[in-house]
Amino acid sequence: MVGNERPWIAQAFILVLYVITLVIYNRAKKEYVGGKIGAAINLIMVFVAFLFLSDYVDYFVSSLLPLGEQARFSVKILFRLIAICVLAFGGLRFFVSKPAEGGVAQPAPMPKMEEVETAPVSDLDAVVQAGMAEVGTTPPAAEAPPEATPDLGPDETVVVQEVSQSKPSLGRYEILEELGRGAMGIVYKGRDPKLNRVTAIKTIRFTDDFDEEQAAKIREQFYREAEVVAKLSHPNIVTIYDVGEDLDLSYLAMEYLEGESLETFARKENLLPIRKGIDVTAQVCDALAYAHNHGIVHRDIKPANIMILKNGLVKVTDFGIARATASSKTRTGVIKGTPYYMSPEQISGMKVDGRSDIFSLGIVFYQLLTGELPFGGENLAAIMYQITTVEPEPPTTHNPKIYKAAVAILNRALEKSLESRYQNAKQMGDHLRLLAQKLDELKGKAKASEG
Repeated sequence: MVGNERPWIAQAFILVLYVITLVIYNRAKKEYVGGKIGAAINLIMVFVAFLFLSDYVDYFVSSLLPLGEQARFSVKILFRLIAICVLAFGGLRFFVSKPAEGGVAQPAPMPKMEEVETAPVSDLDAVVQAGMAEVGTTPPAAEAPPEATPDLGPDETVVVQEVSQSKPSLGRYEILEELGRGAMGIVYKGRDPKLNRVTAIKTIRFTDDFDEEQAAKIREQFYREAEVVAKLSHPNIVTIYDVGEDLDLSYLAMEYLEGESLETFARKENLLPIRKGIDVTAQVCDALAYAHNHGIVHRDIKPANIMILKNGLVKVTDFGIARATASSKTRTGVIKGTPYYMSPEQISGMKVDGRSDIFSLGIVFYQLLTGELPFGGENLAAIMYQITTVEPEPPTTHNPKIYKAAVAILNRALEKSLESRYQNAKQMGDHLRLLAQKLDELKGKAKASEG
């Protein structure tokens, strides 16, 4: 080893430390050091690296090659000259050179603060465009953010809130309040601004239960059914004003009713008087007879779809809705809503006609008289077995006050055989009115005898 020179292991260790330092610096400078200062530091570190390398090569060459002092000195000078050239060349480019034409363009100049602060909002775009023109570019068109789609549950409905409106809307209708929820959607109280008419709006979201292709077919059938039902004009059938679609939500705008659904009076603690129950059922028969004569089967007769107004008038709702989804539900084996009011043929997936509605009305009549359902079960299979096979308990078991004539009418409506059942709703309605007439006569005679 010559003079006071460091051993090669020490030289190598110092060089490794330096390389590590250089790597760390290069990684860190992007975060903490930039511009001309960072470039200058980088240049100096490269220069120092060549100084280290010259010492290391000097020792390595002298150890392996039989060179004299003069040759060793020449090698060291060579590496140090390279280091000086690197420093000089880098410094020359750093301080003197300019970017050539067609090279990397400099950032576009920012508008002066006074321009931004004093320019009206309408002129700000012009200021930005002028700055971009200096580099021969135009700002990209801003992409509208995608509309957020909320997660919906099976009973949830989107109602569009217009910015310029004080109330949410659905189609052209203003939404005033929610009236209730069902298996198929939500019912709102709304207003038609064109006619200044209060309406009930029933929403239906088919996409929650069917795939896209099925939903499209069902929606088309629903509109056809709604068009037919809208032509029905009967005092016991809710009038349909309009049918439409907003986003993927179908809706029916119909006559707004102030009253209560029959669900309120189908509980044992809140039963109607028997005479009133007979009259309500007779009015439903009138609605069904009219619809059946026009080729429309309801398919979903139940207390929730029957309204009693304050004046005693009965209105049947939801004509056409069940038919729109019946075929696909049968095909997929899914039955929406409650099956307790279905006829044997309907719950078995067979073709139905008006007599199916009569069986369903018989179940409603049984419930109005007793507060109980004639057929029960904890699952669909049990309910199906009851409806298709088991005879219901006599209604007098639950309410001994029921007249024998009412029981006879009820039993005929609940016949499992289509041929033994009432063949049309008018027959059942006539028998109910005849019974009501006899009851009124008996009541009149009783009052006369008391007088």
